[in-house]
Amino acid sequence: MAGPLRVEHDVEVARWVQEALRDDFSVSAVVPPILQAYARILHPATLDVTTDETDAWGNQRFESREITWAEAAELIGDRAGRSQPYTAWLARFGEQQFEMPGGWLNEPHQGDIPLSLLTEVAALLLDEHGDADVLAAVWEGSGLDTTSTGVFAWSPDDGMTAAQRKLRLAELQSAAYAAQLASVDPDVRLAMERQEVLGLPREHGGRGHVLLHGRLSAFTDPAWERAAGLGWREDWPHPGRTPNLLWPTEPHASPAWMVATDLDLDTTLIGGSARLIGRVLAHPSFEAERVLPTDPLV
Repeated sequence: MAGPLRVEHDVEVARWVQEALRDDFSVSAVVPPILQAYARILHPATLDVTTDETDAWGNQRFESREITWAEAAELIGDRAGRSQPYTAWLARFGEQQFEMPGGWLNEPHQGDIPLSLLTEVAALLLDEHGDADVLAAVWEGSGLDTTSTGVFAWSPDDGMTAAQRKLRLAELQSAAYAAQLASVDPDVRLAMERQEVLGLPREHGGRGHVLLHGRLSAFTDPAWERAAGLGWREDWPHPGRTPNLLWPTEPHASPAWMVATDLDLDTTLIGGSARLIGRVLAHPSFEAERVLPTDPLV
């Protein structure tokens, strides 16, 4: 790989993580219950507000900005969450999207930690514990596995015949697929082809994760994502992937901290010392709350 990370083909070095996870719907199903304290960072929601501009088709343009869950609650008032929510956002607000005067309030990003948030978390960990060799587990889906990911391409109607339009669409789809394939490092693809992936929390069920080896300091520079070979595409609304699990390699099976984002969650869990979690809770860039290993995920 050309970037700051290298594929770890021996997934057995991380088998202890899988074995330490609990088979339930608690915090311990995502982060092993081996650390002193835990916190949950809420991924920012997005507020889209209309502008005076329109796009090439005459549609209203929106301006987006991130907002906290507390700000969202002020905008939409008290809400009754779903009785069987599958994300923390739905547990609190009941709906994924809300129409607002002049715009929309949208649920947070889920599936992996937002790049800007990871950058801040890595900087805090570096300040608290210093640099370290780390392992990062990245889900093999969502743009990495191109064999099971559809590619959409659109061709404008500019006077072409039906046959010409069909051919043009096929060309655009082929180019889009090639660009998607090129965005994933060959060594990452090789690991997936050989099934050198770690199931989290268990094998099968489509939850295989590629292991990557690097230094914590690499994640403090958001530019790492462009060179990581994890599906980064400048033309995609959510380019690239970030780790679903990150932890220092030493001491083995007894890390000082762990950072985890489940495939289906809109929050990131952090485990570590009481001092570290205290800093997470007090950090001005995080909207965080203390949790216990036995607390429900949502």
